[in-house]
Amino acid sequence: MNLIPKPQKRLFDWLALAKENLLSARSSLNVDFLPYRTICLLSQESAQKYLKAYLLSRGWALEKTDNPRKLLEYTFCYEPSFNALISAVNILAEYSLDEFYPGASNFENVGKNEAKEAIEAADKVEHFILEKLKNFDESA
Repeated sequence: MNLIPKPQKRLFDWLALAKENLLSARSSLNVDFLPYRTICLLSQESAQKYLKAYLLSRGWALEKTDNPRKLLEYTFCYEPSFNALISAVNILAEYSLDEFYPGASNFENVGKNEAKEAIEAADKVEHFILEKLKNFDESA
């Protein structure tokens, strides 16, 4: 029997998906074939899910969007300190599904440096949001 209340379970589901994306991106740097584009996409997906998890913790109604800049803007309604993530989110937004297609310059010019930068940006988002959720109280 699942005793976790639904809103809290949904938050934990988003956090688990975010962590999974980021772990996959990190581990991909250590394989023989280096999928740099996939690493960048997974890093962006991770940050996007962490942002959604935070927003859900604040009572936000889930919106289907893959735009991390838009999600970051929503966080400002709850806490202005999220402006510390602007540069990280701007890096990752280049790899969102609506902008990251074959033929686009950001798709063609992705290498090891960009992959590492994307992971570092996603790490920053992860640490920032997990710190904010450390004392998560679903009644807040």
